[in-house]
Amino acid sequence: MNRTQMLAALEGLLHITGDDGLSPEEICFVFDITHGEAIDLLESLTDMYDNHLRGITILNTAGRYKMVTKKEFIDVYRKIYANINKSRLSNAALEVLAIVAYRQPITRAEVEDVRGINSDNLIRKLLAMSLIKEVGRLDTPGRPILYGTTNDFLDYFKLSSLEELPELLEHIELDEEMEQDLFNSLKRFKIN
Repeated sequence: MNRTQMLAALEGLLHITGDDGLSPEEICFVFDITHGEAIDLLESLTDMYDNHLRGITILNTAGRYKMVTKKEFIDVYRKIYANINKSRLSNAALEVLAIVAYRQPITRAEVEDVRGINSDNLIRKLLAMSLIKEVGRLDTPGRPILYGTTNDFLDYFKLSSLEELPELLEHIELDEEMEQDLFNSLKRFKIN
């Protein structure tokens, strides 16, 4: 693979790894190159993005490189969500938003652990809509971002504070009659 192909492949890798990004060591492994060559590729790709009028740049955070949108265009990015999508949130977006609201501060990995599915795009959408925000970093390896809700979240749901959120039922206690009804209704679906 020549240098131009490696730059193109690296760009694709940074795109698909999303918020996780890549370390130079991972790039060394993928391309079977030295650490210095990996850094050179990263610097070249970063220069390509920084030296052209593009909406994306490469960011080095704690030794991991990832693609991010440029901050100078944040108002433009928010408009698409604020004016078009803010009135309607998908069930998946509402699910992520509920997890963040009830368990904040929470990392993306913790949200995904609850949902059992990748939530990168939904978190980005909710960030762009200003319904959630970065509230800090967890003091663990990799220093993952912690998310919490915003005042826009409260406005969107017409709440004056988080205390107005409905209480979550941790578990439902069933009496014997309810258990028997549940058992009987499930029994109909049993395949012999």
